[in-house]
Amino acid sequence: MAGEASRKPPETGEPALRDSESPTDVPETSGPPRFSILVCIDGTDASYLALRHAVRIGSATDADLTLLYVRPIDRDLQTGGMQISVVRENLLDWGLELPGGTALRRGREMLVELGWLGRDWQAEFAHVDVQGDPLGDNAIVYSSPKGRSVVLRLLIAPSVAAGILDEAKLGEFDLLIVGMSEGEKGSGPGYVSRKIARRVAREHTGAVLVTRAREDGDGHLVCVASYEGSIVAAQKHAEIASLCAAPVFLLSVARTVDFLPDSKKSAATAKERIEKAGIPVSGTTALVGDPVALIVEQGRPHSVIVVSRFQKRTGWRQIFSNSIAFKVLKHAENSVMITR
Repeated sequence: MAGEASRKPPETGEPALRDSESPTDVPETSGPPRFSILVCIDGTDASYLALRHAVRIGSATDADLTLLYVRPIDRDLQTGGMQISVVRENLLDWGLELPGGTALRRGREMLVELGWLGRDWQAEFAHVDVQGDPLGDNAIVYSSPKGRSVVLRLLIAPSVAAGILDEAKLGEFDLLIVGMSEGEKGSGPGYVSRKIARRVAREHTGAVLVTRAREDGDGHLVCVASYEGSIVAAQKHAEIASLCAAPVFLLSVARTVDFLPDSKKSAATAKERIEKAGIPVSGTTALVGDPVALIVEQGRPHSVIVVSRFQKRTGWRQIFSNSIAFKVLKHAENSVMITR
């Protein structure tokens, strides 16, 4: 029977899915909002490396985690003759080779292996119809007994980049993580190319971490500019880095010797505020020269480079393509976090 099939327990030993039309039945928790992370999944190794970064940060912050696969509308989607409602509720558990299903299933299995998703978590299914696409938007919401959640989301959008940006904005996530493929040829309708990753970093209005294949490195290099917003952003990131047991290093760069005192002052102010919060700063450096070249060079020994930028706009598009942050993202060999 179709109703019985839709409630078939997953063969992977994951939490059984219950019938639900929306995620609103998930119990609400009291207290301050949890740190929330959105990580883009497309089936490439780069995306699962991004997921590992999400778990590393999320473990420290007790975060809620959303895995997102975006695909364009497909009017001719094939379901092997099965009823579409049955396909929706079992798209992760029957080995169906539907766009996004395999990628999200692998992400879920990784979370179980890493001890992030437990088998005692409650699972709810949610669906929204999308005109012109038989599968529509779908999500599985896993909730732990302590109130933490993992969401596996299959989203339909006009383009992959548009879907990621819309979801990140509507969900008001604290951090968006996207993997940057290094020579890896992806396939499938949800593939996040280097061009898409850069567009997301350019246009997203919140914090975004663009991860690369290299995972080794000594802590996080946090770049501090001579304005208050950059110092505040450095403080916020230092809190996350410390929870992840990542050493914090500060770098401030002056274009000319005349501005070096301002750079030293900014770095010293950031260091004072961070240490006042009980977070040690492992090193502080102020240099003179080309900011992009120096940040990339100084950042090589570290696992993550953190750069902040102004919230300037022209129309709807962020002024970012020619900024220091975007050039660092383009040339750095390691992961780059851009904060606002």
